[in-house]
Amino acid sequence: MIGYRTFKVTIHYLYSFFELQFVITLMSLPILIVWGIPISIMSPLANLIFTPLMILFLWFSCFFTICVLLHIPSFWVVWILEKITYLWFYLLSFANPCWLIGFPVSMIWISLIICFLIFCIYTFIKPTSKKACLLLFLFWITLIGVRACWTDEYYKKIGNLPLFFANINKKTYLIDIGALCTRKNLYTNIDYTVLPELIKKTGCCTIDTLVLCKPSARLDKIALQFALQTNIKTIIVTTKADSYQKIKTAFADTNILILPLLHKTCLKKHC
Repeated sequence: MIGYRTFKVTIHYLYSFFELQFVITLMSLPILIVWGIPISIMSPLANLIFTPLMILFLWFSCFFTICVLLHIPSFWVVWILEKITYLWFYLLSFANPCWLIGFPVSMIWISLIICFLIFCIYTFIKPTSKKACLLLFLFWITLIGVRACWTDEYYKKIGNLPLFFANINKKTYLIDIGALCTRKNLYTNIDYTVLPELIKKTGCCTIDTLVLCKPSARLDKIALQFALQTNIKTIIVTTKADSYQKIKTAFADTNILILPLLHKTCLKKHC
């Protein structure tokens, strides 16, 4: 009897948890689209795993603070916090950029329709957690399906940046003519300028081929950081200023294909 009650409580908790996750993700989607922030198809499951770890970490952090203030030995609290941190980073190591889904600004009207439907469901129907979770999951699957079909072959300039995107034969190409080297802090430039603009314009989070047309002293660091965040498979790089050799050396231990760029066939004729 106790086992059945525990099972029933667990199922109810899971329905409520996933319902909340779907509501937060779907209702915030219009804002994420405007900001150029992708969502992860694994976010509901990831939050189910990481939320308890975060709660444990916060509780033991409070215990540690109390122990320090009261001059109580706290080595056991530190040991637990280290184990939680290790487990956290171990689980994060399984993350894959392919789990991310970006939505172009042209899809914002679909997200607004879904938000309106969710508002109507909770205002007029008021379903149980089980029914609401199933409806929200249906919206989630529909949204992912529409995004998968929302592709076309095109060639676009990314915002006001010297950056171009091409989608040809279901392969994505990003052509950089200096956008990745415009700021001193290459990490924030990629995270908060280049990728959001790319997602807003095209909805793509992963790039198959990166084309680097402009040489730079930091080109190898930029390429390594960009490869880490976008899961690129091929880099075509200019041969000027020994950029090709530097990139080839930097990626010697990876599976990414490095090719030299022939400037006579560069994108100038397409711009």
